[in-house]
Amino acid sequence: MREQSNIKEIMKLKKKMEKLETEYNKHEESIAKLQSEEENLWVKTGNCSICLEPAPDGYTEWHHIISQHKCKKEGLLHLISARSNVVELCKACHDLTTASMLRTNLEGATSRVSKENAEKEPTENQIKYIKKLGGDVPDNLTRQGASQLIDELKKVK
Repeated sequence: MREQSNIKEIMKLKKKMEKLETEYNKHEESIAKLQSEEENLWVKTGNCSICLEPAPDGYTEWHHIISQHKCKKEGLLHLISARSNVVELCKACHDLTTASMLRTNLEGATSRVSKENAEKEPTENQIKYIKKLGGDVPDNLTRQGASQLIDELKKVK
């Protein structure tokens, strides 16, 4: 008798878990859809949020208020794609931001790829960014090559 009652209880719990898993998966799908919709809000105006002027060459950059690195470190991944966490800046103003200056000092002005990683395959983020900038990803691309391609594509935009 005792074994049957335990098995029944286990079966009940498994059914509850399946139901919760289904509900969890639906929430994950909803989050993915909302994040996709959020990305559609990233429309540039060509005006800088700091100097309040149109960018001289029409080129502006997105600046994360809470850095992407901090979002990842704190488990706030949803803020990376949140339109409310970015401002549109002209290149001159973006270069004045603390994050930009820190990145330049840490990575060096000429390259964002360490020597030991230069010849490795590009990262997923590099490939995604190249595509976002409207570029094609050539075969046999290295991380160093991806970094240079990104810089070139950013100049065109």
